[in-house]
Amino acid sequence: MKAITGLVFAMLIHGVVLAQSHTISTEDITHFWEAYDELTSAKSKADSISIIQQKYIDRATGHFKTFIRIRKFTAEEYVTLLGKYPQFWKSVRPLTENIANRKDEIEAVLQKFKNELPAFEIPDVCFAIGCLRTGGTTGDKLILIGSEIAAADKYVVKDELTPWLKSVIGNTGDIVSMVAHEAVHTRQKGRNTDLLVSVMNEGIADFVTELVSELNINTHIHNYGKAHACEIRNEFSEVIRQKSNDLKPWLYNGNSAGNRIADLGYYVGYAIAELYYNKQSDKQKALEWLLDRSKYRRIYELSGYHERCN
Repeated sequence: MKAITGLVFAMLIHGVVLAQSHTISTEDITHFWEAYDELTSAKSKADSISIIQQKYIDRATGHFKTFIRIRKFTAEEYVTLLGKYPQFWKSVRPLTENIANRKDEIEAVLQKFKNELPAFEIPDVCFAIGCLRTGGTTGDKLILIGSEIAAADKYVVKDELTPWLKSVIGNTGDIVSMVAHEAVHTRQKGRNTDLLVSVMNEGIADFVTELVSELNINTHIHNYGKAHACEIRNEFSEVIRQKSNDLKPWLYNGNSAGNRIADLGYYVGYAIAELYYNKQSDKQKALEWLLDRSKYRRIYELSGYHERCN
């Protein structure tokens, strides 16, 4: 009996260890603001670059090193951005520092995904300060968050920012929403092979995030999309018929979107996913398909999104 009890106890302990095997790290945020505070001693731009390099980049955690490699952050770029947008950085600082106090919220949404998404494994999450180019991205079982974007709210100072940054900053739905969106990307399998798959990849991440957690990082994009739904649907469907693979009009086009909102592909992919999902009687199978990029062209066909909207 004692042996059985001991075995059960060991299994329970093992289960706890497994449940806590992922990490949520904010250490790099601390390093950034320590480096930032030391900039007051800099006597030249070269001094500033050296401080950011030594006190922030050289102290990068293992996951932040991955972020640096993927996004090619440099000390010189940080110094340039700190000089261009001083009031923004001052205003966003407390929001980024407060992320350390919100790990329970993040853990809760990750556990929700584990319970509701098929074969979802909770990834590590690394919060760092980026160069105002990315709110979030993913690596192998890893979520990387650009906290200066993800944590910003509508009250941060935006007067100094570019038009695209003004449209993004404060409109990404908070850090928990960003983690949720990127969590879906860690579960999607297959390659982004063309425009259609790339658009659906992003829009499906929005759709599944909202389906599971009721969160969305792109409410402003979806509001615009819904207001111009037929126009956008017909335009995108024609582009796909012409077999165009130009991402620029639809994704990652913050500085070249012209007179309409950037990154409309997020809305298009969401709309396709929603049409498809609502038509399926087997919701679990539909969800599994939405997480498989090799199914995206078939999902597009089944959704009916390619049919002309009047």
